[in-house]
Amino acid sequence: MQFNLTGHELNTLHDMKKLPVFIAQCLVEEMQEGVEKPRKIQITTSNSLIIADKINTEEPNESKMTLLDKAILKSEDTILPLINDGKVINFQGMLVLSNVKIVPFANPDNVIEYESYALYTDHIMGFGLTE
Repeated sequence: MQFNLTGHELNTLHDMKKLPVFIAQCLVEEMQEGVEKPRKIQITTSNSLIIADKINTEEPNESKMTLLDKAILKSEDTILPLINDGKVINFQGMLVLSNVKIVPFANPDNVIEYESYALYTDHIMGFGLTE
């Protein structure tokens, strides 16, 4: 299969928000091996602060997966063939986070907690590490 891209269409090929966050998480995990209290990832969006234990970077293990993780994995069976056929070209990246706390800027006392959370990368404004 061959297709030509021009100008802004090139932007759809690489998700430059997911790639550095994902690589940073992998490196942080490597550097924190053996640390008693590992640091958490903190992601800033336009309306909230998201704090998670980690971004899922490992090979899927169905016996340890949350319900959301399993659903996303099964959905890839449908999505990936569509992408490979060239029928979908604007596929946004998604990060799956574990043990998540969402702190809305409008109401920081109302912390929302999830076992697993899927965040589309177009919502990310920045990220860092926190205690």
